Amino acid sequence: MANDIFYARLERIRQSQQLATPTRAVPIRELSSTMPGATPAGMANQQRHPAFAHLRALFFGTVLGIVAAVALIGLSWEGSPWTAGTEYYNYVFWPAMGGLAMGGILILASMMVAARKPGFALFSLGYLSGLIVCLMV
Repeated sequence: MANDIFYARLERIRQSQQLATPTRAVPIRELSSTMPGATPAGMANQQRHPAFAHLRALFFGTVLGIVAAVALIGLSWEGSPWTAGTEYYNYVFWPAMGGLAMGGILILASMMVAARKPGFALFSLGYLSGLIVCLMV
């Protein structure tokens, strides 16, 4: 509908200019497809598969889940720079526990908004998956 209104307006503009100066008539759809700036550069022939629409959110969530899991593993691993008894333990303990709790909170929140924000749902799924898989290994 918006396209029809846009093309109708362009047609009216072209007709008003045609009354002032006689020119060769060019169909509006043909004119708009050849105009510079009608489409973003390089996007005219490029089509993305729908499966790749939220791949960035899934990847980013997985990476953050792995980072949280590494922090948790380091808390109990002997020889880690932030294991129990070191000076970094107090700095890493609460953020690592927050990262563990964040997995469940993100999944619960994404269940409520999954229909409106599928990227957020995939981010939280990637986060929880990265966290669990890395902790299991």
